[in-house]
Amino acid sequence: MIKKNYSKKNKLFDWGKLRKLHYFHQGKVWGKIEFNNWFKNPYTAFKSTFYIETSVLIVYFVQFTRITPNHLTFVYIIFGLVGGLFLASNNNFLITLSLFLFFIKGSFDWADGLLARIKNQTSNLGNLLDHWGAKVGYLSFLIGFGYYLYNKNNEETFLFLIILIILLKAIDLKDYSYHLTMYEFMKDKNRKNFLNKLNFSENNFSKKGFNSLVFLKNFFQNFVDERARTIDLIILLILIDNFYYELIFLKFIFYYISFKVLVIFLGGFYATIFKKFLLK
Repeated sequence: MIKKNYSKKNKLFDWGKLRKLHYFHQGKVWGKIEFNNWFKNPYTAFKSTFYIETSVLIVYFVQFTRITPNHLTFVYIIFGLVGGLFLASNNNFLITLSLFLFFIKGSFDWADGLLARIKNQTSNLGNLLDHWGAKVGYLSFLIGFGYYLYNKNNEETFLFLIILIILLKAIDLKDYSYHLTMYEFMKDKNRKNFLNKLNFSENNFSKKGFNSLVFLKNFFQNFVDERARTIDLIILLILIDNFYYELIFLKFIFYYISFKVLVIFLGGFYATIFKKFLLK
């Protein structure tokens, strides 16, 4: 049962206790990755430590206000949207600010979970907003990145690729199949009847021939992916490109991302139409 009210009579979580709770929880989440091991994972250790310390600072000051975990999540989402808008602005100050927003927004993403735990306000909606915010932020970053390259190189190809990325993500058949299946499932009063309609069985499809595509699928999904480390690397390259030295290969990174979106779209279409993805 989720407690919707948080009484000010509750004991104040001091700085040290918040840090201890946050480090303990993130240690369980990251598990074998050893997020605080500076020797084995210096990048992960730096980024996670930065996010933990800054998110503890945020939660320390908002824990007895009316600010809810979802409010912090919306800040995270808004930072992603504004960051993409500023990156596309062709203004050096706004571009720099946008890169800062894309980097710092993760602090609010880590803060909402901590605030939810100490206020006992964890919810399915919060989890949904977290994942949706990550998707919104990445798409906003891609659009801003494309406009940055358009302004920098004055090549209309980037405008075409931006439109292509938005279109392919909007009409992704595999993604839409998730939504439609869940809608049909929730609409059907007899859930067992719905599952029987699918006639789900391990014998309904053959895995033969499909495994040959697994390597390509994993490559395109994991190389220059949507994770923070990829975005952080591109942010660093944009900073160098904008203030120090022009990096011609930046445009090829965007070309690859556009090609990757196309390949994943076609792969999802193929899996849904020809490989009985819904049955799987």
